[in-house]
Amino acid sequence: MRLAGERETLGLYLTGHPLARFETALPRFVSHRIGDLVSDRPLPGLEAGRFGGGKPVTVAGLIDEVKKRGPRVILTLDDRTGRIEAMLFEETWHKHRDLIAKDALVVVEGLLRFDEFSDAWRLAARRLTELDKLREQEARRLVMRCTHGEVERLLERLAAILAPWRPGPCPVTVEYAGREARGALNLGEEWSVRASRELLEQLEGLLGRDAVQVLYAAPAAAAGGAVSADLR
Repeated sequence: MRLAGERETLGLYLTGHPLARFETALPRFVSHRIGDLVSDRPLPGLEAGRFGGGKPVTVAGLIDEVKKRGPRVILTLDDRTGRIEAMLFEETWHKHRDLIAKDALVVVEGLLRFDEFSDAWRLAARRLTELDKLREQEARRLVMRCTHGEVERLLERLAAILAPWRPGPCPVTVEYAGREARGALNLGEEWSVRASRELLEQLEGLLGRDAVQVLYAAPAAAAGGAVSADLR
């Protein structure tokens, strides 16, 4: 994978961080960005000390490093805004071990504390979720946009691309912008799909990343309707 090669060779991503494609959707899935959590030391007497409590937070990130220390596993998470170590005790590690690998994109729920011994913020992880799977579960509609010049190519290949991911919970809409007309076609229920990473990548390869969107239900605190999230 090109992005992984850039990281290994240069120590950074030149063509874009893997998390960038989720950027607009992240506020739905996380409570904080890592950079906001690790930017300051705690005030004296506040939130200090070793693990034994802490502030509940949810972050997303790319697993940049996995280290085993006795019965514990330490993950280094990177979300473009910052990096933080997440500690998994043995029970949590065994429960989620299939998700844990270098370069995996995960959502981590846990307790944030400032570790005075290492002079850094640490996250005691309680639950991990694969970010692609979370997006798939939360997707409420898949929208594709095509122009006059693209519609024939789309119609020729659309059925074959969607077929492996049917049936699913996510309805599909095709928005068309032509020379003299524009409109939106909601495909029938039998064409609803699972909004998997593989499906989205195939559609992006056909139409371009900007032409594929996932819509999510509005957060509980927001007034009705759906919210869209660009996959970039």
